[in-house]
Amino acid sequence: MADLRVFGKTPKGAAELAARSGALSLAQRRLLILIDGVRDVDQLAAIVPSALDESLDVLEQGGFIALASGAAGGNDTEQGASTMIPEAEMTTVQEAKTRAVRAINELLGPAADGLAMAIETASSGEELRPLIREAERLVALAHGAAAAQSFIQGIRRR
Repeated sequence: MADLRVFGKTPKGAAELAARSGALSLAQRRLLILIDGVRDVDQLAAIVPSALDESLDVLEQGGFIALASGAAGGNDTEQGASTMIPEAEMTTVQEAKTRAVRAINELLGPAADGLAMAIETASSGEELRPLIREAERLVALAHGAAAAQSFIQGIRRR
């Protein structure tokens, strides 16, 4: 039987990824990174086949994830958000730079240090845009289109 449940990160889950508190095992942390409010459990199982059910239980019971909006009984999650963001909720260039660097380090690790440094030195939105697009492309290659969309959402929203 197909498991079509879709989970998204809660604010607690997003905070855990940013803080790296050590509350989760490496497998649970990897799964939390992959949970994007788009992939269903069957799709996640294809990526992370071992101990998926146990890790999902830990993440859900710990409040790091919840059923995404639109899923049966779903809660509001950060990844379930619309791609259209009102201008009042857009970030400043400095906020976008800070969030982008944090996300790049989280999602791509040391291999993207050069890109992270370039983003930190960008002095305007015009300089920042192509760097963010490159980061989005790299995130998509490493983690899929949904992760790239979540990356962009995380930078844009206040």
